[in-house]
Amino acid sequence: MAAFAADLNELLVEIYRNIEILEESELKKSRLNLSISEMHMIELIAKAGGGMTVSEIAGRLKVTRPSVTVAVNKLVQKGYCEKRRREDDGRAVAVILTGAGRKVEAFHARCHRNMIREISDDLTEGEKAELLRTMSRINTYFRTKI
Repeated sequence: MAAFAADLNELLVEIYRNIEILEESELKKSRLNLSISEMHMIELIAKAGGGMTVSEIAGRLKVTRPSVTVAVNKLVQKGYCEKRRREDDGRAVAVILTGAGRKVEAFHARCHRNMIREISDDLTEGEKAELLRTMSRINTYFRTKI
């Protein structure tokens, strides 16, 4: 069991590191002038559809509101996001993607699709199903810890 634990730990750490390196490499090649954390914030805002408040972003990313405010302001300066009053609540300000932000997110989503396709191309349907089950269990563990 000790060997399994050591092997699993090493594999999880290596996978995390490799994904991070791959994403950084893709961003660097694209010359988008974005950090990984900025890209992930753009991805989160895109998935929300109609924009998100700073508090909502902070809650989802598990970071402080001041940190999100600084990051959002940088994304606004870079032209990837803008702030607008919410139509349903004029007191709330939503962070939404600009056209440039949507293009960047489309690029990022394409990179992820390519990565998943390359990972799964040689797997059988049974292996794909088992991989999803196992990864879901791992993800559930991490979600309960944060």
